This record gives sequence, structure tokens and C-alpha cells, in this order.
Amino acid sequence: MAFEHDIFIGFAPGSGSENQVTANWTAKFCNYLTLLMNRISDKNLTFLTHDDLRVRQSVLGENPGSVFADTAVFVIILSPEYVKSKTYVKELEDLYSWLQTDKSDAGKLHRIFKVFTQPVPVEEQPECIRNELSYNFYEINRYNKKPVTIDLNGKDGPDEKFWSKLVDLSYDVTDILTELSGETTKGRPLKSCPAVFLAETTFDQSENRDKLRRELQYLGYRILPVLPIPEEAEKAKHAIDHCLMESSVTVHLLGSWYGDFIKNSKLSFIDFQIKAVKDYVSAKDSPHKPYQIIWIPNDIKPTDQRQSLYLKRLKRDEAQYLTEIIETSFEVFKTILNTRLNELTNPPAKPLAGKKKLYVIYERSSRAKMREYNDIMLSKGFDILEHNDNGDSNPISRHIDNLLLADAVLIYKGESTMDWLNSKIRDLVKAPGYGKNKPFRAVEIISMQKTADKSLLFLKNVPVNWDEEINHEVINHFLDHLAKK
Repeated sequence: MAFEHDIFIGFAPGSGSENQVTANWTAKFCNYLTLLMNRISDKNLTFLTHDDLRVRQSVLGENPGSVFADTAVFVIILSPEYVKSKTYVKELEDLYSWLQTDKSDAGKLHRIFKVFTQPVPVEEQPECIRNELSYNFYEINRYNKKPVTIDLNGKDGPDEKFWSKLVDLSYDVTDILTELSGETTKGRPLKSCPAVFLAETTFDQSENRDKLRRELQYLGYRILPVLPIPEEAEKAKHAIDHCLMESSVTVHLLGSWYGDFIKNSKLSFIDFQIKAVKDYVSAKDSPHKPYQIIWIPNDIKPTDQRQSLYLKRLKRDEAQYLTEIIETSFEVFKTILNTRLNELTNPPAKPLAGKKKLYVIYERSSRAKMREYNDIMLSKGFDILEHNDNGDSNPISRHIDNLLLADAVLIYKGESTMDWLNSKIRDLVKAPGYGKNKPFRAVEIISMQKTADKSLLFLKNVPVNWDEEINHEVINHFLDHLAKK
């Protein structure tokens, strides 16, 4: 479909009471968007600003409706000052009304992109565009929580963060322009590509979320949700469930703040999303079960007791079936996530568990002690699978394969921490999510301290033996038990 104007940039009319700083920022934004869009596109794009339209309307008597009908995409700038302009709000309502009359395929696309220079509460935004795509060109100060518009007047030009966000906006606009033209978008995810539900975050993780979104799109994944999740509990649950129907994986980035409460719920927006995924996966009528990955920074410092207690509860209760919690640096997390996505979206044939395959789990520091006991197990006819953090090139995949192959498991804690032991127990619980088709015949855990972790409750129909120390009697008793089963 051909349009006279490719991109319309909307903003409030100038007035004596208008904040001049916002007006200057808007003018520069228009210039930078025009510059970047023309660099990205292989066509000469046509732009129309709101000031141009107002001049044409007053001088030529041109009908705005006919202009809107012949425009492909609308970039709308919103600020606390702009939403107070009755003239601007009326113009946006007219624009939206004209778009609603379009019954063609173009009318089914989301062609409005909101740009925020400062936070504007949903209830203060023009109602007609509350559910459109939004891009925040501001940051929240970590110390006083006050918003700061990204600076465009630096000595060397705009802040680097401005360019990153502008690139996101520009590529998303380009995708819609390409779809409207009927052409294929090169190098961008198609509807048939695997989808990742990338949950909303608190402001301290918004930059990491933007980075991850770009990298996942570059790797060929579709990112959901496309539109903002509503801020009311029932509507939010419906929107999240709709996304999960298409998603292979859900990713949640946790920060130092618990976050704002969602309306009609006692949970923060972050907590609500995680629970919504858990409820969806647990529902018997769910068409499929997406895998949930939760990232917690290894250097996290919760800002209040509420967040500290939430993180403890999360780590205790959520590492269950089809859910994984990863505590590490962001760069390491991205590497792990990429591996998981490859495994989940391109799954290899699942190995079947074999009779008398015993997976022995211990850390490298216990290797010498375990050697003699491994010999006993081998002499009894057991095929020993080992994973002791000994420098495998892909230890995660090896560990998962061993869980799938194992007929039984022996975990030796030794001098390792309880966190290490608990993580291994949780992995046993998650084995069905990796594709294990039969339960373990038995699990032996050798530790002087018993776990308080609730994960063992989910090892249903699996006999679990506990012993305080390892010796020949313990090993022989466990092997004799397996031989009789």
C-alpha cells in the first residue's frame, strides 16, 4: 500500500506557557529520528511534523483527516506538559478516529508509537492511545527515583542511551513500513519464529531488558508482549496468558526494587508476571508449557525488606518444574540463556534412561574421595555417569543429559555448601521438564546436614535415602537396594 507520508511526528503546539526545554528536545528528536530512519531505510522516506500539518491546515484549509488517511506510521511525543494541551489531545483523538475507520489490512496493524520524555501516568494519557507501543526516553535516578529525560545537548551530541532507544524505535517503525509495503523484512523475526516472553522489569533493569531484547531479536526470536501489559490485574492476566500461548520461553529480570503494585492485586507487577506464568504452566488446559527462566544479579542489593524477603521466597519456592533461577552476572546470564534457548527451541533427541545407569554428582574437591567408591559401583555392574565441574566445554548440557540417562542418582555433598546441594536437588525435580520420561528408581544423598528446601516434596514416588557420611556400608546398601528394585 502506497502512502504520501511515511512518518508523521506528533507533538503539542507551541505556546507561551509551554516548557521550552521540552519543545527544544522535541525539535532535536525530530531531526535525529529523520536522520536515523533515512540511514536505516533504502528508500527516501517522507516525514510530516505536527507543526507542518497545522500550517497546512490554517493556510491551505487542508483537512487533517485526509492527511492521516494517507500516512503510514505515527510517532507521537508525550510529556507531562503535552498531555495538558487540550488542542493536542483533541488532535490525537481525531487522528485515532481516522485510523479506526481504516478497514483494510493496514488498519489491523499497530501504527502508533508513543515517545515519552518523562513518565506520564496511564490515567493522564489520552485514552485513545493508552494501549499503543511506547518508548521511554528517560531514566529513573536510582537514588531519589526522580525521572531524568535523556540529554540531547551533550558536548559530543546525544547520550549513547538515546541512540540505543532511538534505534529500537526506528527498527520497529521500519518493520511496520515494510509490512505495509508488502515486502519482506530482512533479518527480522517472522511470526513463524520462536517467541520469547520478556517480562517487564523495574526501572533499575530496564536498560538490561532493552539490551536483551535487541540481542534476542538479532538472533531471530520474536519478543512478546508487543503491546504494553495493562496495569489492572484481570486484564494483565488475560494479556499475559495470550502471550504465553505463543511463547517457548519466559524471561524475568529481577532488580533491587520490589516494584509498584498492580491494580486490584496485592502483588507487584514483577511478582504478578512470575505468578501468572506459574499459574499458566500449572493449568491442565494450557495448550503447551513454556519454560520459565528467572535471573537474579549475583551482586544484587535489595533496597527494602520487602524485596529481600521476596527474593528469598522466590529462590525457595519457584525453582520447580519448568522453572529455573539463575544467579550470575548479566553477561554470563546472556550466555546461559542463549544455550537454554537453543536447547528448548531446537531440542535434540532425548536420550532414554538405561537400566543400571547411576549418576554420581559431586564437586571437584571430592574427586579423590569418590574414586574408591566409584570402583565399588563399577564392580557391581553399574554404569557410572559423572559430572564434577571438571572443565567440560558444555557442563550444563552434560548435566541435563546425565539426568535423562540416569536410572538412579547419588549426590555427595562433602565440603560443599547447602546452596550447592539444594540446587542439585532442584535439578532432580526439574528433570521431567528437560524431557525425562521415567522417574528415578532411587536417590541417595550423603550429607551431614539435611536440607530445609521444599523441593524434595516434588520428588513424588521417588525413594530418597539420606546418610550423614560416605563409606563402603552406605554404598553397598544403596546398590543392593537398587538391585532388588
